[in-house]
Amino acid sequence: VPLSLPAPPTPFRDAARNGQLPEKIAFSMDLGITPVDPEVREIISRTIDIISNSGCQVVETRPDFTGLHDIFHVLRAHDYAAGLGSLLDSHEAELNPNVAWNIREGLQLSVDDLNRAQASRVALVRRTQAFFLEYPILLCPSTIVPPYPVVQDHVAECDGHQFDNYYQWLAIAYAFTTALCPALSLPCGFTDSGLPVGLQIASATYADATVISAAAEIEKILSLNSDVPINPRPARSIQP
Repeated sequence: VPLSLPAPPTPFRDAARNGQLPEKIAFSMDLGITPVDPEVREIISRTIDIISNSGCQVVETRPDFTGLHDIFHVLRAHDYAAGLGSLLDSHEAELNPNVAWNIREGLQLSVDDLNRAQASRVALVRRTQAFFLEYPILLCPSTIVPPYPVVQDHVAECDGHQFDNYYQWLAIAYAFTTALCPALSLPCGFTDSGLPVGLQIASATYADATVISAAAEIEKILSLNSDVPINPRPARSIQP
């Protein structure tokens, strides 16, 4: 298949069976782009302390994600307009309001907007790849808030910060998607109300085996590998 990648040098199953961490690990609580819920911060901080105390050198640093929100917004809106734009006229009443908003945002874009976003993304990818040459692994929260009630559409505010739109609270995840980096979420603790919190592990483009191997080792450090299979916990009532 023309667009297929060659087989990775290290099979992913082997990477999972042979956990290994690099000499230096980067850590950032917020990647410089987002607020983080205080309880999530506390749990992630405790997790990083455990990893550090295991003998790993954890350095608080991060790539430069300047321009991330604009890049993601423009390219996302363009994809919506290109793929679903024709539905706005013919089926607008049937569209989810967020989908319709994305399409409208895309239809307003100019060629200059797209050129700017693509050029900014190339620069972002270059900065990120250079970062991972020194720090092969970057740790951060998987999400910035604990799970919220299913009736809630999205996260509008976090730690006093109001987001500009309905998806910006996901920036800590789409940062790596935009930079073309593989990432994995690993359980690392629970809030006082029993809700799970995840640790995100990311690395350079195509370095999936590095992420998997690091996750396997961190599972051992956090004693997660003895707690499988993961069975559902008893449900708790969560008020909206």
